[in-house]
Amino acid sequence: MEILSCNPAGGSSSPTLKWQLSLAVTAGLLLTVGLPPYPWTGLLVPLGLALLFSQLMSGTRPALIAWVFALAHQSSLLYWLFFLDPAKSIPSRALVPVQAILVILYVSLFYLALGWVCGRLRQIWGKGRTWLLLPVLWTAMEALRSRGEMGFPWCLSGSAVIGTPLLGLARASGEIGLGAGLAAVGALLGLLLDRRAPKKPGTGLLVFLAAAAGLLWCGILIGAGQKPKPAGAPVTVAAVQADVALADKWNQALIDSTKVPYRYLTQQAANSGARLVVWAETAIPAYVRYEKDLLNWTRQVVRENSVFLFTGFPDAERQPDGKLRRYNSSGLFDPGGELLDRYAKHHLLPIGEAMPFTRWFPFLANVDVGQAEWAPGPSPHALDPGGEQDLPRISGLICFESIFSSMARKSVQAGSQCLVVITNDGWFGKTAGPRQHTWLARMRAAECGVPVIRCANNGISFICDATGRILDRLDLGRRGIVLAEISPGAGDTTYVRHGAWPLFWYLLVWGAAALALPGRMLGTDPGREGKL
Repeated sequence: MEILSCNPAGGSSSPTLKWQLSLAVTAGLLLTVGLPPYPWTGLLVPLGLALLFSQLMSGTRPALIAWVFALAHQSSLLYWLFFLDPAKSIPSRALVPVQAILVILYVSLFYLALGWVCGRLRQIWGKGRTWLLLPVLWTAMEALRSRGEMGFPWCLSGSAVIGTPLLGLARASGEIGLGAGLAAVGALLGLLLDRRAPKKPGTGLLVFLAAAAGLLWCGILIGAGQKPKPAGAPVTVAAVQADVALADKWNQALIDSTKVPYRYLTQQAANSGARLVVWAETAIPAYVRYEKDLLNWTRQVVRENSVFLFTGFPDAERQPDGKLRRYNSSGLFDPGGELLDRYAKHHLLPIGEAMPFTRWFPFLANVDVGQAEWAPGPSPHALDPGGEQDLPRISGLICFESIFSSMARKSVQAGSQCLVVITNDGWFGKTAGPRQHTWLARMRAAECGVPVIRCANNGISFICDATGRILDRLDLGRRGIVLAEISPGAGDTTYVRHGAWPLFWYLLVWGAAALALPGRMLGTDPGREGKL
């Protein structure tokens, strides 16, 4: 993949290439500002994409342009990775910037590949057809980013609509579908910005792209349908934000720093009418099923307040081969203090919680960069409160899992009527990281048509309804509860029923039609453009 070869117009350091790379940086920053946690800035995303696409189509080095765009975008989006709290168990504080740089470089590879493919397609099919394929290529790139053990769909372009009236459209084809729609608008705007070969876009090119983008948005509007209807009677729920200091959390000599706020705030929630109370990820800082003192304490708190409790805790099981498997787990306690069911985190954070690819390369398990080495649990399932008909069936998403649309969808398909996100974002202080993470959980509610309860140790905790509308929230670094009345969601959205498959089939037809379009309609030279 040759991205630094010489510019035919005068070398890689020519003013033309420098200008193109400057515009790529500008486009990357525009995209960042258009995404969470900035409210009402989503219009900048199609503008940023328009600027990027115009440079990919007119630039002398599309792969390099896409890579520089990605470095600017991902560095400004993920800057908070450099501020990981040193209280985290890592061999050396010096590894923090190294890991942050590696994450940014990894994600940037997907954009680099996009630019390289654009350059190859310009060579093979000419600029006109490549213009028409840009929204398809962009969506495919974001879909690939979301897959596998190394999947990282953090703030895809579709997240730009969170906090706007367009959020409800996620019911049609999810975050990925909204990203495709914004990419189509960006390609149309970028085509109008393009002033090289041809000076004016061909009529056929503009008509095709406008029609394809219009049909896509019509499909999203139709697929979104009406607002979700409740599937049961309202119930009052609460999330406890104990704001326990990370340095104190795992110190058994300071266990009261955990027990006191959780007990007091749970009582406050119960006195306010909450039937279901949620505690944060690893709120109980011990292997609770084996630490009898903490297990008995948890049961006592539940019995005193006569509430259902969903909480996070470490867990472990001895396998038939004698090996001990440890889990980042959670469980649902009934008002009598019995542990009804458990859910162990299924999609672990690469490097941070488990070394990826150890199934194929076992030697990687010996590499120590401070990862927790949890084992993955089964796929998400609905936790049933038993005979309590007025309580929703819930399913847990632990921390990193809440950025995956597919995991939330599978949970709702399995019968969940409410998603419960438990997390601990305290490692990143009051940066944009915890705020971005918070906004993405709202997208899961809108996609699936079920309410979301988000409980974070240090914030941000919130409760939202099945449309993603915030009912109550508590900001970073505060101690208290969030309390609201929610209705169980039916989870009967187009996205839950069909996923993104209708979108992908439409984009496949879009791509086929673009390739079949007669060259005379494109207004560009359909021949090869030389080496890129």
